[in-house]
Amino acid sequence: MAHRFLIKDIALQAGLGPATVDRVLNRRGNVRQQTIDRVQQAIVALEEQRQQLAMTGRKILVDLVVEAPQTFIEALETACRSELPLMRPAVIRFRSDLRMRFPVADLEKRLEQVLRRGSDGVILMSPAADRIKTMVDRLEAAKIPVVTLATDLEDTNRTAYVGLNNRRAGGTAAWVANKWLASVAEPTVLMTLRNERFKGEEDRAEGFRQAFTGRRPDAEVLELVEGRDRPRFLEQISSIATMQRIDALYSIGGSNRAILDALAQQGIRPQIVIAHDLEPDNQALLGTGEIDFLLYHDFQDDIRNACRVILSKHFGTKPPTSSKNNSLRILVPPALD
Repeated sequence: MAHRFLIKDIALQAGLGPATVDRVLNRRGNVRQQTIDRVQQAIVALEEQRQQLAMTGRKILVDLVVEAPQTFIEALETACRSELPLMRPAVIRFRSDLRMRFPVADLEKRLEQVLRRGSDGVILMSPAADRIKTMVDRLEAAKIPVVTLATDLEDTNRTAYVGLNNRRAGGTAAWVANKWLASVAEPTVLMTLRNERFKGEEDRAEGFRQAFTGRRPDAEVLELVEGRDRPRFLEQISSIATMQRIDALYSIGGSNRAILDALAQQGIRPQIVIAHDLEPDNQALLGTGEIDFLLYHDFQDDIRNACRVILSKHFGTKPPTSSKNNSLRILVPPALD
């Protein structure tokens, strides 16, 4: 029963006498199993307390590097302001670089700067570009843990991923759409993405497509990617709407007000509209009934878990348990009342 504590400290933690603890530690016998368990639990508790004391007052500098829509960035910043003051006993500070458009070359340069200047960890949301994957592996090799946020880079040495299981989120959207459109023959679903470079969006799309067409082989799923040319993207939506019926909209990448306006101009309101992310615009659309079903994840949970992963790497504490899809949240219009 290896330990680094004084017998009197273990005895105090366990609520036992020092002589009893001494008998347990030195295996002198004549001790009940319940007493042995109490001593073991006391040592574990003292170890956790030692780790907490080691963190007290320690300043941890984390680089938050994100490419995302402005609404996502605003929600993430709000979560950081709420969560960081609660991250104790260590003091965590963020060095943030959050951009709506983060070219791969600029992102690579930013991570090079982090590597050169040093950091206690990186929380990263980026496209799955080979140059970025290489930088992730270089950071990890330099003992700078990288935690991917919302969209994963699985084929790297990144320390952990926090956020949705995106494939399951897409499958959840498909389950809802299938139930809603059960009586519709040969349904057509318009599925929109912001950027196919992000693996998280690809995983949602693939999860939806497989689950929906697997149940409805008569269905058609039309995929459009917004990319960097929003006017052309909206023109494509309007063009599709003039040529065929659209029974459902599954918006993976946002721009929901603009998409719904483009459809409305053609006199189309899909039977069901499913979207992602709990940001103000989507909440407003949910409140007016223009979005029927909203899938989202709690940014504060994600930031908290990402920071805990980084702390665990530095202090040898137990990292948060990875969940299969515990972070998935669902919101429908009645829940806003």
